Amino acid sequence: MTDAPAKRLSLPRVLAFSSLSIPLAGVGLPVGVYLAPLYAREVGLGLELTGLLFMLLRFWDIFTDPVMGYLVDRYRSPWGRVRHWVVLSVPILGLATFFVYMPDVGESPAYFVGWMILFYIGFTLLQTARSAWVPAIAVDYDDRSRFFQWAEIVSVLSMLFLLAIPVVLELAGFKVGRMGQVAVMGWVLLIALPISAFLACTFVRDEPVRGDKGHTEKFRLRPFIAALRNRYLGHILLLELLSGTAIAVTSANYLFVAEFVFGLSDGMSSLILMFFFIMAVCALPLWLKLAERTEKSFAFKAAALLSCSSFFIYYLAGQVGGFWPLFIGAFFNGAAFSAPMVLARSMTADVVEWQVSQTGENRSGIYYSLITSAYKVGSSLALGVGYLILGQWAGFHPNKDNSPEAIHGLLLVFCLLPGTLYLLAAFAASRYPFTRAMQQEVAKSLDPRGPEIMD
Repeated sequence: MTDAPAKRLSLPRVLAFSSLSIPLAGVGLPVGVYLAPLYAREVGLGLELTGLLFMLLRFWDIFTDPVMGYLVDRYRSPWGRVRHWVVLSVPILGLATFFVYMPDVGESPAYFVGWMILFYIGFTLLQTARSAWVPAIAVDYDDRSRFFQWAEIVSVLSMLFLLAIPVVLELAGFKVGRMGQVAVMGWVLLIALPISAFLACTFVRDEPVRGDKGHTEKFRLRPFIAALRNRYLGHILLLELLSGTAIAVTSANYLFVAEFVFGLSDGMSSLILMFFFIMAVCALPLWLKLAERTEKSFAFKAAALLSCSSFFIYYLAGQVGGFWPLFIGAFFNGAAFSAPMVLARSMTADVVEWQVSQTGENRSGIYYSLITSAYKVGSSLALGVGYLILGQWAGFHPNKDNSPEAIHGLLLVFCLLPGTLYLLAAFAASRYPFTRAMQQEVAKSLDPRGPEIMD
């Protein structure tokens, strides 16, 4: 009737899987925090043009991501469902990383767009394959959260290592500009990428999702339309869009706010970011424990409300300036940072299992590609519209002398947009209909002995 239940993977194998978060962090942190300001200021593309190009590239990704998800679902190999896709992403992402992270001053928009397209293709392939792996190797409702928890912990630790680079360089007395800092981050990504792919593909099993009958349809819009019509997935896409936009607005403007509002150097700004991610790691188990005792949607709502409150603290801190006021804002913001991302992906794994129970088709690649697309829509709006608002409405430009009114406008954009988005995300999470009891019924339909046998 069903496949035999699998045992939970041991922690070392979970960590081997989670090692893929190292190169993904090497993409996420620099792109979100360092690359946009780098190309706008040091490379010389300007604030509005950089925001426009990032927005267009992210919207292009919205169309390519579902294709990647379909490819991951359909084309398998003797290695399994996803291992070959992880391996393929290594040369694509590695080549693009070299050129994206190590530009020269005065590079053209065509240079930026060309290499960023290849960069996003490699990144999406790796990210989609990794996420689509989880429904097959996690065995129950809470085990999915465990995988994404460890993946997030490894990701945050990787970010801490990257953030330590400018801090160590500044404390050691080296005068390395932002171009040099980003180049070092690029080399870290280039070294970590093949190593993490080897660890994950060697030590983690790659099997079908329980109940998957191996149906592999030709590429058609029907599965994507069906996925979008799935009310559970649609709800998660809304949560991802709102929280992803909030995160992107915060990331893209953080260095500007730290420098112009709080008067901090890159080294001190990175030190606060390090503490921010330490808080994210320390608080994440508490959010997951809350999800275990209640529902994942309730924990998501609570984290979103804390994030919303933190931006009010940021605004008050901006009236004072300096290291410690920004540090206090980062304390509360960091405590809530990881929970929405981890919980949304764990909730998606539940919906993937529900879909398999209904149709016998594993659409995890498509589902996670749509989740990635929702996040990228948020990122594109944050960079395109956010930088446009920053330049045209607030009158802020990083390469010019800014008036007190322009700097206050920068602080308003930094606080008001994410705070509002997190508030909307909390409201949406309170209406999420998929519960723990529903997941347990789905698990029983796939294995009549129930999920408890897998513990």
